[in-house]
Amino acid sequence: MRRETLLTPDCSAVRSGRLLVALSGGADSVALLTMLSRAREAYGLTLFAAHLDHGIRPESAEDAAFCRALCVRLDVPFLCRRIDVPAEAARRHVGLETLARQLRYEWLRQCKAETRSDCIALAHHMDDQAETVLMHLARGAGPEGIGGMRELSGDLYRPLLRFRKAELVEYLRENGLEWREDFTNQIDDNPRNAIRAHVIPGLEKSYPQFVRAAARYARAAQIESDCLADLTREYLESHRFGDDRLSWLELDELPHRAVLRRAIRAACPEDIDWDALNALEALCGMPRGKTDIGKHWFAERTGRRLYFVPKRPLAIPPVPLCLNGETICPPLCRIAATPCAPVPIRDDPWQQVLNAAALEGAVVRTRRDGDRIRPLGGGDKLLSDFFIDKKLDRPLRDVTPLVAVGSRVHWVCGLGISQEAAVKPGDSAVRLICECDMKLYNGGKHHAQ
Repeated sequence: MRRETLLTPDCSAVRSGRLLVALSGGADSVALLTMLSRAREAYGLTLFAAHLDHGIRPESAEDAAFCRALCVRLDVPFLCRRIDVPAEAARRHVGLETLARQLRYEWLRQCKAETRSDCIALAHHMDDQAETVLMHLARGAGPEGIGGMRELSGDLYRPLLRFRKAELVEYLRENGLEWREDFTNQIDDNPRNAIRAHVIPGLEKSYPQFVRAAARYARAAQIESDCLADLTREYLESHRFGDDRLSWLELDELPHRAVLRRAIRAACPEDIDWDALNALEALCGMPRGKTDIGKHWFAERTGRRLYFVPKRPLAIPPVPLCLNGETICPPLCRIAATPCAPVPIRDDPWQQVLNAAALEGAVVRTRRDGDRIRPLGGGDKLLSDFFIDKKLDRPLRDVTPLVAVGSRVHWVCGLGISQEAAVKPGDSAVRLICECDMKLYNGGKHHAQ
């Protein structure tokens, strides 16, 4: 009497969900679709299957026909498409394997949208996980990479990660199920196939349980990586400011370096390699300094902040100031103006009452060469010297909103007004309220060096 191997994936994570199964026709995906079809009633699953004929192998049309017949037997709706990947790769001048994977996932997500599925079920198993861990280790990956594949990652669902390849094959054989063989998987012409053919068998001679150990290691790394991710998220919520035009990390208190390194990666506007990450971490430990990040950005350590600054500051055209209404100067700020009594405001640097006559012809803009200001109680000086006196961090100076007439600055928003624009009893006055679109100021205050 035949003994059936009973492998049942735990589908609790997707209970009552709609799943699109990526079906190649190979042993892994046939086992996956069969298991899920048997589990769909228990878990309330609605299944669909999608197959992409890459046109790479001569028998690819037979693979598609096999998948269609399997779905008919299992009563699973089937979606199929053929793409001539070799011809497309030649046209685009890209690698065959890379393009095949890209097009496969594009097709799967199209099918996911068409079927309104919640997740795409993939047939990756424990042996695939061990290969992934070794590949990431060879590349020098950090905790995120060394954790390998996750059971549920975004819209990708991998319910077979706790099963060995041999267990899946045994399941198919003992249940009398057929599958298609792709013999290109046995050619060691790419890193994964080479690891599968040579590295893992060699390791298993000395460590027979290596694959299971690698899977445990990946899971442990995922758990620790998730903990670090939570700590980093909490840190960023209270220490990351700005937006994609200028941003920074508040470094009033340095976190554990593992959290700091993740925070730097999250805040950095460009992808950075290991050496750049080390340089940025070292910069955080200095009182001040600068370093290149990449083609478009550099980082600057100033005071208690690490700024990420574009090498080409954003060009913001000046906007005429409306003295009774709203002036919008995107993406810099908006200023609301209303006529009022000539009574100065002294407790809010983002609101000022100014002499209306002095503001005739004024514009809202950022700084320019030659700008000058005569601060209250002081002498005439260059705006750059005013910024230095106010100890304004250098990266903020290019994005600080100004109200100016020609080269004369009458209000440096958030920092001070000019003597010429100050109101006196009997003056015609206007109240200005500035709101910064770029959210460059924490709590409405500039950071002092």
